Amino acid sequence: MKFKKVLAGALLLSQTLLWADMSFDGELRLRFEYFDNMNEKYFGTNPKVGVSEDAYLLTRLRLGMTYKFDEHWTARVSMQDSRALGWGFDNEEWYNKEFMQVNNTQVDHFELYETYLQYATSNIVIKTGRQKIAYGDKRVFGPGEWKNSGKWVWDAAKISIRDGENYLDLFYGGTMLHDPDEFSLGHRHGYYGGGVYGHYALSKTGAIEPIFAYKENDTENPKYHALKSYYLGARVYDENLYGYFYNMTYMKSFGDHTKTNGSRVDIDGTGFHLDAGYHFKPMHTKLGLGYTYASGDDPDTSDRETFDAVFGASDKYYGRLNLMGWSNLKDYEVFAVVKPWEKTKIKLEYHAFYADEPSNKWKSYTIPSMSSDKYGDEIDIVAVHSYSKDLQFQLGLGYFKSGDYIEEAAETDPYITADNAFGMFTQAAYKF
Repeated sequence: MKFKKVLAGALLLSQTLLWADMSFDGELRLRFEYFDNMNEKYFGTNPKVGVSEDAYLLTRLRLGMTYKFDEHWTARVSMQDSRALGWGFDNEEWYNKEFMQVNNTQVDHFELYETYLQYATSNIVIKTGRQKIAYGDKRVFGPGEWKNSGKWVWDAAKISIRDGENYLDLFYGGTMLHDPDEFSLGHRHGYYGGGVYGHYALSKTGAIEPIFAYKENDTENPKYHALKSYYLGARVYDENLYGYFYNMTYMKSFGDHTKTNGSRVDIDGTGFHLDAGYHFKPMHTKLGLGYTYASGDDPDTSDRETFDAVFGASDKYYGRLNLMGWSNLKDYEVFAVVKPWEKTKIKLEYHAFYADEPSNKWKSYTIPSMSSDKYGDEIDIVAVHSYSKDLQFQLGLGYFKSGDYIEEAAETDPYITADNAFGMFTQAAYKF
């Protein structure tokens, strides 16, 4: 009798798999990057790590399989292989002191990617497993997909409650660490945390999005003994309000930071972004102004005021050379988006970058007693051509002119020089 039950169960499972709606998908992305007088860690002609003139090819292959068992249950398994050919860094040079292991967001060798089980109805979606978590303009929660292996990949449980265009999402999990020599299931996560993200439509093109996030690392490390950070804020936007557009995000961080000496300080950071402009009909042109602020740490107070960008992506927001992030920053921006042809979009940007607190960290530098605050100016142009829904090409150029901050820093730090920097990339991405 027991054998018959097992056989019946096996037959039922095989029939379920046989009749399941099974699909396969993939993506191949190739991107060539070139940088002169800078790299991902250092600026100028004398970097401590890496090279000052770096040219390399990034390759990324993703393959996935999705089972849809019935109208409610779906399972997905996928793999990712991402490599950096000719890059001026070794994997060991991405050892992260905060997590006490390698975390290289450009390289993953045959790594488990999106792999989850999902239950869905018309109003509720529950997903558990490895997944990307992104909302809004991805400034607060974003996967950081420009990084070759993705900056933020979660092992998490998420529940989404939906009512038409409106929704409320809640999730908790851990962020994956990227070590090409270790399969991700065999080593610990970086941060543990979660969030609440809501979306309430105000019009066909606008909405308000309340945001809460939580980030924790209670493993003692060379940078601190414990971190428990909370974030509260909102995003409000409208993509077309009588021809105008605006996009505003405000986030406040608070919590506890325990230093290596055991003393505990309060977290008190602020991040803010606003852009606005107008749509013009000729060539579907969009002109706008933007301002981004992120607090740095004031050395004259006991609080930790550095805003740390939550779990957001920064690859396309603060200059395309990626010299800046949403931390210790004042960014004044002018931009234009032009669509000269149906499948081609071109964006031009000008940024004037300043430090909120000059003695706080920038890239891999922390230089005390700095008085100058202007990092410099950057001009970028990026063209995107969608040949088809599956094939897309990109070309980008960026030029950075050093400001007073870098000139002053070069006088005291031997690993930074007061040079101007140039970068370019060209990318092809094919989905199948």
